[in-house]
Amino acid sequence: MFRADHPLAWTFHRGTSRWPFNMHGLNAPTHESPQFKENLEAATVELEAPTLPQATLDSVLRRRSSCRRFAPEPIERTELGTLLHGAYGVLDTIDLWGEFCERPVPSGGGLYPLELYALCQQVRGLEGGVYHYVPLGHQLEVVRPDPLPSHLTSEMFLGQPYLVNAAAIVLITAVVQRSLWKYEDRGYRYILLEAGHAAQNLNLCAEGLGLASLNLGGFFDEDVMALLKLDQDREIVLYGVALGKAAIDDRCERRRPPEAEGALRRF
Repeated sequence: MFRADHPLAWTFHRGTSRWPFNMHGLNAPTHESPQFKENLEAATVELEAPTLPQATLDSVLRRRSSCRRFAPEPIERTELGTLLHGAYGVLDTIDLWGEFCERPVPSGGGLYPLELYALCQQVRGLEGGVYHYVPLGHQLEVVRPDPLPSHLTSEMFLGQPYLVNAAAIVLITAVVQRSLWKYEDRGYRYILLEAGHAAQNLNLCAEGLGLASLNLGGFFDEDVMALLKLDQDREIVLYGVALGKAAIDDRCERRRPPEAEGALRRF
């Protein structure tokens, strides 16, 4: 039974459920938060103009599969920029109720609470380290300028050794107040749904670029937040997507973890 076997999940589900009697007093527009996060003191890297892949939806849906066999090869900075733009960038601006940024995913109330970070291990044209994506300027802010030991990265994601060869890991976070000021606790559900939308965009864009991806829901929260220099009272980590080049073309075989220890890159 759901309630008896998983009491924390049950508490979250019931605590964020809506009935007519708990709808009073919601949506008071008194605490709206800015849609974009930017550190004006951080060093920045300008990304090249993104070019979204022209692959058909049918082809990328059929090719998408989880990859646990990444080749120890770099991806291009232009590819990383295109992935970030396709996941959560600004596509255009329109006059809706004032200037409104069009984004590639739906968002509850048009509030867009997510932020993207890139943990770069092998990206040609970028030093190894941690970067924050700034959608409005299509640029990266340097969060940590030094590469992480690859095995530390692996351990943060619950000891998954095949991440050693991933070229980059995109981390999806949420500035929770952007949604919760309006939707209160129910907004947490919307944030989780939105993270899934952005992750699927990463998956499909990766396939369109001829790259591979692996979605990561398991990690040591405190360690990842420390890596990103986050204050968990304001911003939390939700999801990760490892990206890189597949070491094998077969969609079934690339799902399997490498068996040989020597197949993993060391540094």
